[in-house]
Amino acid sequence: MASPEFNISQIRIERTAAWLFIIALVVVCLIYFATFFQPLVLAGMVWYFIYAFRDYGRRVRFGNRRLPEWLLTTLAFVVIIFIIYVVIEIVTRNLELIIVRFPEYLANYTALLDSIRTSRHFVEIQERFIERLEEFDFRPLLTGLLNGLSTLAGNIVMIIIYAGFLIAEQRTFRKKLTIVAQGSDRAATFFNILSKVNDAVRTYVIIKSQMSFLTGLLSYFILLAFGVDFPILWAFLIFLLNYIPYVGSVAGTLLPAVFSVLQFQSFVTSFWILICIAAVQIVVGNIVEPRVMGRTLNLSPLGTLLALAFWGLIWGILGMIISVPVTSILVIIASHIPTMRFLAIWLSETGNLDAIGEMGTKGDSVSVGVSVKSEEES
Repeated sequence: MASPEFNISQIRIERTAAWLFIIALVVVCLIYFATFFQPLVLAGMVWYFIYAFRDYGRRVRFGNRRLPEWLLTTLAFVVIIFIIYVVIEIVTRNLELIIVRFPEYLANYTALLDSIRTSRHFVEIQERFIERLEEFDFRPLLTGLLNGLSTLAGNIVMIIIYAGFLIAEQRTFRKKLTIVAQGSDRAATFFNILSKVNDAVRTYVIIKSQMSFLTGLLSYFILLAFGVDFPILWAFLIFLLNYIPYVGSVAGTLLPAVFSVLQFQSFVTSFWILICIAAVQIVVGNIVEPRVMGRTLNLSPLGTLLALAFWGLIWGILGMIISVPVTSILVIIASHIPTMRFLAIWLSETGNLDAIGEMGTKGDSVSVGVSVKSEEES
């Protein structure tokens, strides 16, 4: 007869194997059904922005009266969708203009290479390096960006529909969860997990968006001051890439600096553009953002890097953008599953799983009111 300890160990192994199988199955589904899940994820992000905008609208009063909730939600929905549409239109037109003017930039690029060859300061540069520069083609990069935005524009209708249904389902969501939980203890656990997930993702999405917008806005004025072509496009790319941890800010800094070489045929101007934008990235990313956001997600740098590589592998740029909040959700869920708790501990920054969702001292003032309870009561 097997000992109780052996039976417990066997049960744990079986449960761990079952969870690993489920995780593998989910990954396969995310890869093969990406065209279905990606618009749904984007709709979820739009949903957070809509409710954040709506909660800011609650501060508007007409005497002692406020606008009704349904009107605030409708206005927020229309405004956010309009902003998305305008941004896509502006960025797409800028990319099209770059492609039209590409021969001009290519001529500048060729002239720059010729000046490098004839300059006495670069006599030690190997001919192979110059040949590599000549072989580099910028057109696939620009075409890829344009195709990506075209795909996003094509999915915008589906994203709007998904976001609308998420808003409609919000009021009955808590009731449905209570029925699914089938018991007060399980329901309490469900709502505890959901509350932590909501707080962590809500805080990250809103504050990260504010910091990314600030970085993009300051970068726009820098590019405008230097006279760089298409400053709105580069500012938008800086804003978007800022959601990608570590590599995003580097890429966002390099893109306009490299482009300025093609425009001005000068490494000196490009160098100063690089320095100015990098300074903005450092100040906002390393000083302002940590003070505002605090330890909202409690993810380790290694865990963040692995999540970035994993989600980037299966979903590309979109996967990199959502890697941090999605990994935070998985850590919160894993922390409530005994057989998966070890994974949550390793992915967390401090090992203290209760720290997830905590705000910094200044971040406590941030509130967008997307909690399940508040929505149900409203």
